[in-house]
Amino acid sequence: MGSTAAAAEDARVAKRARLAPPAGDADLISGLDDDVLLRVLGLVGDARDAARTGALSRRWLGLWTRAPALRFSSQPGGFWRAAPASAASLERYAASVDAALARRARSGCAIERLSIAYAAGSEHYPVEQPSFADAAEWWIPCLRDTVTERILEQLMPASVRAARGWIGYAFRHGVKSFDLDLQLPLVRPNFLWERDGVEEVELDDELPSAVRLETMRLALGGAQLRLPAAMTFASLTNLSLERIGIAAGGAALLGHLVSSATCPRLQKLRVRWIYLPAFHEEMAIEADVLSELWMEDVRILMSLKLRTPRLRVLHIYKCFHVALRISAPRLEELAIIFQPACPPRWLEIDGDLPCVRSLKICLWSHLSRFSGYREADNDKNMLLLRQCSSLTCLQVFLRGAKASKKYVDMIKSRVPHLPHITSLAVNVSCSFKRHGYGASVASLLTRFSNLRRLSLHLPFFDELEVELTGLTGTDCEVWFMKTMLASAKGLFKVAISFNPYCWQHQGKMDAFERMLLDEGMWTSHRDTHMLTCLRESIPAYITCEM
Repeated sequence: MGSTAAAAEDARVAKRARLAPPAGDADLISGLDDDVLLRVLGLVGDARDAARTGALSRRWLGLWTRAPALRFSSQPGGFWRAAPASAASLERYAASVDAALARRARSGCAIERLSIAYAAGSEHYPVEQPSFADAAEWWIPCLRDTVTERILEQLMPASVRAARGWIGYAFRHGVKSFDLDLQLPLVRPNFLWERDGVEEVELDDELPSAVRLETMRLALGGAQLRLPAAMTFASLTNLSLERIGIAAGGAALLGHLVSSATCPRLQKLRVRWIYLPAFHEEMAIEADVLSELWMEDVRILMSLKLRTPRLRVLHIYKCFHVALRISAPRLEELAIIFQPACPPRWLEIDGDLPCVRSLKICLWSHLSRFSGYREADNDKNMLLLRQCSSLTCLQVFLRGAKASKKYVDMIKSRVPHLPHITSLAVNVSCSFKRHGYGASVASLLTRFSNLRRLSLHLPFFDELEVELTGLTGTDCEVWFMKTMLASAKGLFKVAISFNPYCWQHQGKMDAFERMLLDEGMWTSHRDTHMLTCLRESIPAYITCEM
């Protein structure tokens, strides 16, 4: 794999090292232990740079071939500094990585961790989209963009060839941790299946057995992956499959791949942006030791069945399932956000979920006569609330603004009283107008009577005035202020009025004032029971009474 280029590079590095002037008594590097130097090399962002350290001193010459971890990246300056989106640039990058790996193979030293990343951006769309796990809103391209599609058409053959070679190298050389991340321009998922002569990355039974592999991440930029039928990963404990297309009939193979029969030690599994073109397919995951499962935008499945007796964490975001069955009696943390307007027609929980303490769901606050699907969404989430009898922490993505007086409140009539919940976080959707979220949030808050912690995330207040009245100076009020300041960076004025009949605030006014000034307020004014901090003119305000 690039042996000629590798030999030439070896010769150039050795020549530069011979011509380098002697360091004399000032050469402090020569006295360092190899273990120390190998740790230094482990901090280098790209293995190709580590290989070039031999030109600095004879002491570094060839030392990189013993480093336990190799990382290759086309974007050392940061994520958004992606490489030009062209097949030629990808091929040049792949050739340089192949040359470095060939030199490492000749050294005879095993690689424990191998990471290869390539990013090719587009002027139309970024190479990555935010995970729904971290945002209440999710954007994906839905209209055709022929420019980006042509770019991807050119990149895909070269990326598939490179991925085949790098996966084969990791399997043949006994790598313990393998991370392959190909970030290609975003297009409509259907485009991946409409092209003629779709290239495939093979993960088939002809590859050597990866007996030492413990962690593997394959993010293939939308390329199609051919799954094995009988391969076993005896040591694999952590697996991530992202931005991958699975051919028709592959859902069953994917379920088999991540089940105990193939991965008997698998503990953490993440599948993200997996495209299955055949709507009628079913997937069953039977994993005896799996403890964490994250599924995001896996489409389209007729049914998904989970039999995971030791599962503790389950996150499912925007997946397309007609039927969903969950058997996870030890579950502790659950997050399920259905695809908008497409909740599972059948949701079945095998028994109760007595160990769940944290739940994340999406609720619609109002219903019109044209949006019956919202009712189905809320019904499925109510089932989850009933099954989680020991729930204490709830996070809600709130959608469905009251657009007119004809809209019906869906919170008070459907959501039961939840006195056992002590922590509530509400993420208000951007679909609400600036003054349209209040009734929805107020309706939701009536369902809770024992809250000790409340977090409210408002995405549309960039510049505002906040007035807090009736404070008493408690620690929870200080925490509330810190949380609000962290999520509302554009505050122009904060006015705080303390309860004159409580004495605790007298020792806390300094803490409130320091907090506000540290957040960028310019001036402050204090009275006996009032504190006001200003930045400049104020365009809007909200008021909270406590």
